[in-house]
Amino acid sequence: MSMRNKKLLYLCAFIFSVLYLLWRGIYTIPINGSIFVTTYGMLLWFSEILSIATAFIMIWNKESFREEPKPTVGMHVDYPDVDILITTHNEEVSLLYKTINACTFLKYPDQKKVHVYICDDMNRPEMSELARRFQVGYIGLEHNKEAKAGNLNNAMLHSSSPLVATFDADMVPYSDFLLKVVPYFSSDFKQRQNKNIGFVQTPQSFQNVDIFQHNLFSEKIIPNEQDFFSKELNILNSGHDSAIYTGSNTLFLRQAIVDAGGFPTNTLTEDFQLGIQVNEAGYASISTDLPMASGITPNDIASVLKQRIRWARGMIQSVKNLNLFFTRKLTWRKK
Repeated sequence: MSMRNKKLLYLCAFIFSVLYLLWRGIYTIPINGSIFVTTYGMLLWFSEILSIATAFIMIWNKESFREEPKPTVGMHVDYPDVDILITTHNEEVSLLYKTINACTFLKYPDQKKVHVYICDDMNRPEMSELARRFQVGYIGLEHNKEAKAGNLNNAMLHSSSPLVATFDADMVPYSDFLLKVVPYFSSDFKQRQNKNIGFVQTPQSFQNVDIFQHNLFSEKIIPNEQDFFSKELNILNSGHDSAIYTGSNTLFLRQAIVDAGGFPTNTLTEDFQLGIQVNEAGYASISTDLPMASGITPNDIASVLKQRIRWARGMIQSVKNLNLFFTRKLTWRKK
């Protein structure tokens, strides 16, 4: 389709969407009903407004998107020390075993520069033994009241490499994770792109089927429902140098975390908020489309609801904490 026809199609879609929303607001909201019915009708109309606005923002992002060039991998790239922080709270040893084992097989020009740490905020002897078995670092923490953010902040105090990778306990990194992601922080890439990279987010990828794939018997037909965000929306965010941090499979410039004030402890979604604070501190964030790790996604209704409620509550907290809609630290494109 030609660009002219695309613009005409988008214009028609916009006009008809506005007309539809006006019709819905004027003629269909039950203003003469009970308070409950009227409130429900207003909320439904508002959700439609948000949904249509989001769709047009995505169209605008997609049309203005320019693909981020990938750094070349070669021996000329400066490969600095990297800390691999694997957070755990109450996960089983068998789950951590796979993750730690994979981290010990990460390819790197100098293996002595890769420092793997189990960050255990329950200070469990079995986790300390697991670290000893794999000859990796162990950072225990007792009486942690600040959840994952407190665990990571404590780990930052006990590590020192200029690059920091964060992984959830169930996320198993691919062997070439560092070789693919570290070059984004090379001086050569930063000079060519004229941007200071704060972090690189790789997609959330999963070994098991999600609740929709499982219940619809469609694991070979439909993709994981989180793929749309990781491999589509966050790539578009990356076009504005404002990719969202999703908590795992990520490589940070340590100084970016420091300048952002550390992992925030005043929200349930410390990952989302930290990513924005890194952007506010003047750093760019990039999302890639190539999975570099694989984990386990919830596939029962109770776990999915718990996860999404936490995300929703945390996002509201973070938006409020950052005064996101009115802050002058971010451009409108990034917002």
